[in-house]
Amino acid sequence: MRAGRLNTPATLLELNADIQACELDWMWCGIDTKESAEPPFPTGLRNPAKVAIRAWWDERLRQGRYLRTEHRLFHIDSARDYRGDRAELAITATEFIGERAQLVRASRPARCVRVFLDMQSPWRDENGQVIDYRTRAEVALIEAGRVHTDDRLTVGGVTYLVTALPSDMDDGIVRNIWLEPL
Repeated sequence: MRAGRLNTPATLLELNADIQACELDWMWCGIDTKESAEPPFPTGLRNPAKVAIRAWWDERLRQGRYLRTEHRLFHIDSARDYRGDRAELAITATEFIGERAQLVRASRPARCVRVFLDMQSPWRDENGQVIDYRTRAEVALIEAGRVHTDDRLTVGGVTYLVTALPSDMDDGIVRNIWLEPL
């Protein structure tokens, strides 16, 4: 790897057991978005196009951790020793995309988060039948932490109230929440 290609400073993060972001260190890396003729349309917070990242070998760079640059956030899907000599790593990552938002909780400072809004998401009853269409949002746990009902999320000048947290819609990386505009 040529050192000149490692031109992006990034912070290595991990999500601890209390759902809090922990900064481990910063490092230099090279980020290349894998372009295709027709990238898939995003349907959630995760960008469907994978990102290739190169970095000097570091045992702390491993699957499940996060890299944050000035304006981008990545979840490391895999990190492998490129040549087998512990010199450099080839990382495949998923980038989080979405709108900038502010998460406000009672008696806590506001947090800046990324959010993906689905304004017409089906709301199902206990039998799985669609009974209504409501606003659903996805937030990254590394940015939002524990989201609770009655928290407020402001997106594009509109404030929403978190009304429900479906237990089956959290994969440990992204959390789905139901919203109602105030």
